[in-house]
Amino acid sequence: MVPPRGGITERIGDWQTALAALKQEPLAACSHFPAVAEQWEAWWQRENRKPLVMAQVMRSATIRLDKAFDLIAAPEAWLGVRRRQLAETVFFGEALPFIRVDIGPVATAAFLGAPLHLAQEENTSWQDPIIDSWENPPDLVFDPQQPVWRTVAKLVQYVAADARGNYLVGLPDLTGAMDVLSNLRTPEKLCLDLFEYRAAVMAAADRVVDVWECCFSQLYDQILAAGAIPVQWISCWSDGPYTVPTCDFNALIGPRDFQEVCMPSLKAQARRAGRCCFHLDGPDAARHAEILARDEDITAIQYTPGAGTPSALAKLPLFQMLQEAQVPLFIECPAVEVKELATALDPRGVAIRAHGVESPAQGTDLVAWRDAQFG
Repeated sequence: MVPPRGGITERIGDWQTALAALKQEPLAACSHFPAVAEQWEAWWQRENRKPLVMAQVMRSATIRLDKAFDLIAAPEAWLGVRRRQLAETVFFGEALPFIRVDIGPVATAAFLGAPLHLAQEENTSWQDPIIDSWENPPDLVFDPQQPVWRTVAKLVQYVAADARGNYLVGLPDLTGAMDVLSNLRTPEKLCLDLFEYRAAVMAAADRVVDVWECCFSQLYDQILAAGAIPVQWISCWSDGPYTVPTCDFNALIGPRDFQEVCMPSLKAQARRAGRCCFHLDGPDAARHAEILARDEDITAIQYTPGAGTPSALAKLPLFQMLQEAQVPLFIECPAVEVKELATALDPRGVAIRAHGVESPAQGTDLVAWRDAQFG
């Protein structure tokens, strides 16, 4: 079952109405939620007067902090673990409390039938590739009876029912089309395919966007129908739907291939959702930032320093370039860099998530410093 083009567009009005009502009410886990939601909406518009700052710290070191993959087939037990995690987390600044239905990265590939492997100890997952040849590729269509999808939909049902009035519901990683194809084919083979089967790859990416739209729409409908609030894993509020497309595959290719092969599906995904915050992962991906900055469909950019390169300050020129292009920024950085980074950038359209916050006192200090510094 593939949704017609514009399927999200037909729903956006109803979704916006529902979100407008939900935005007015405090949450049990965030009593100042209406004010936080206003700050996030100002961030999308680059109208915030002070940078948004997010931090969180655990009250207890004794609870399990993993994704509870071992309990996915037992929704009530799984939700119990995730609720305990939420209850033991202290949130600061514009951080929003949510429980995410998380089966690991690139979930859409699993929904398309790629065998999913959940690694409990490593707290991640991967899929086996299923595209052996572009001469006879799989259909790449959404099947509502697909087992992994049904499992996720069941978990979302449990979370949404519990979340109403309490916290937000985090969607799984629906990712971008080229990352889905990378998992379905393997990154190495997909790189070679750009030379030999370029048109087939781009056509497949278009079909993956259709599948993404179906998954996205059904999850938004399901969560909002329960009176709960959908949110992406970066946990921004938005007055309308938004997506977080990824293209980690772009670390393996040059700007020409990124522009010609990857951007069309990313743009289609962004246009259908209405807003997007593109996930730019690490220095190898950063070489494509200027292409993203020039594109009007890329609403905002989230930058993650990447494994082995924790400093965000090292990318200050990149952030300044994106600010000159009027792109809102969501920056992941170590807590020790927050103050220097915040003062080096125009606060408008800047959100900073601090990692490595060691105590509630440190989280409180970061937000108090921000408020004193920017008024």
